[in-house]
Amino acid sequence: MNTYIFYAFIAMILWGVSDFSMQYFVRKIGRIATLTWVGIFGTVALFPFVVNDLRAIFNINNFYFLFFLALLHILSALLLFSAFKHGKLSVVETVMTAELPLTIFWGILFFKEVLTLEQSLITGALFGGIILATLRKKEGKLKQIFSSYHWIEKGVFLAMGAVVVISLINYFTATNARLTTPYLAIWFPWFVFTIFSLAFLLMKHDVKRAFINLRQNWLFILFMCLANCIAWITFSIASTKINFSLLSAISLCYPMIAIFLGVVVNKEKLTKMQYAGAIIALLCSLLLGIYATF
Repeated sequence: MNTYIFYAFIAMILWGVSDFSMQYFVRKIGRIATLTWVGIFGTVALFPFVVNDLRAIFNINNFYFLFFLALLHILSALLLFSAFKHGKLSVVETVMTAELPLTIFWGILFFKEVLTLEQSLITGALFGGIILATLRKKEGKLKQIFSSYHWIEKGVFLAMGAVVVISLINYFTATNARLTTPYLAIWFPWFVFTIFSLAFLLMKHDVKRAFINLRQNWLFILFMCLANCIAWITFSIASTKINFSLLSAISLCYPMIAIFLGVVVNKEKLTKMQYAGAIIALLCSLLLGIYATF
């Protein structure tokens, strides 16, 4: 197997694992604390790999791209962690399967790629599956469905916002990895949002509690940070060596891993309609990825 294809599979597996872990810690220690420890770990662990390339940041074009990517990381983390806090992991991750077709959309917009008829039909079916997976059975009269938002699973709209931003992150990560280095494309955004999250903790006087949580859960937090860091690095490296559509098709199937963990480990319950929607969405995501490689 090609080394960089293997990297794509590593990214898929570890993204699923890290998302599953993040849902637990968002609910246990909070969004900002989780973001802080992820950022600190990535900033410190990757520094030796970027220390000789820091001068690239001072190129004004590189700086603009990297700083914009950092802002996207902050926004996506806040949206996604909020979705994890309020929604089922299985449902949130099913919505996240839209990441692949949205990444293709940015390809159309920026790279002038064209979807075939088959790809367009699969994309439509994928979003149909997402709709099924994010609706839950409503107790009460049918007319209440149309008079309130209670029939929508919690966290769905937050996840939708997150998936748009994350699809942009995929594109700009690959762009920055090619403009600078794969490690710098990851390190600089994490450095910026680490400063942001630390500042927020200081303003909220939550630094002490964050360290208490770290001491009590350091092994699991380390595991979460390590999985997330390796996933992003392998994705970034692979984006400079293989076709971006192929990379996306493989690595962005990671919701299958997180959904499996959510159902098996968390014992999350889905309706038959949600199972059907999840299966449709995941199969279409995989099929769309296969078509995107041609």
